[in-house]
Amino acid sequence: MARYAALSALLVGALLLIVAEFLVVREIRAVTVVPPGGTTTGGELHDYALALVGVAVLPLTYAAMIRGLRPAMTALLVMALIAVWIVLVIDQPKLEETGLIGRTYDLAEARPGPGFYVEGVGAALVLAGAVGALVLGPLPRPRVSRS
Repeated sequence: MARYAALSALLVGALLLIVAEFLVVREIRAVTVVPPGGTTTGGELHDYALALVGVAVLPLTYAAMIRGLRPAMTALLVMALIAVWIVLVIDQPKLEETGLIGRTYDLAEARPGPGFYVEGVGAALVLAGAVGALVLGPLPRPRVSRS
């Protein structure tokens, strides 16, 4: 059962990483209005790197969980660490930056959008699934009886 949880975490996490690239990660509000250019998607912040990680995780998940390849399990862990690094080191510090809008409007505030939370959950799920794949191993194969 735990192996299926690791498989599910990897698949859902990879899909969330891909979807998060098209969601708003940062929103800059001037009082109650979001001025033109006040929203930033994940793809704009890190050039669609998380989508690339998410796409790479899908075949690695097959290789690790179905085929049982140990190098694929290690590669999943590397991909998960890259995703966590992008979220925490590249995106998170940029959430407070107001840029030109902040210099133009005195009361401008930057805040995280839903995409930041989606990419954070996606990176955490891929990390949990990768650790689970390494610890638990591949899914059991059905036994074929020879009569």
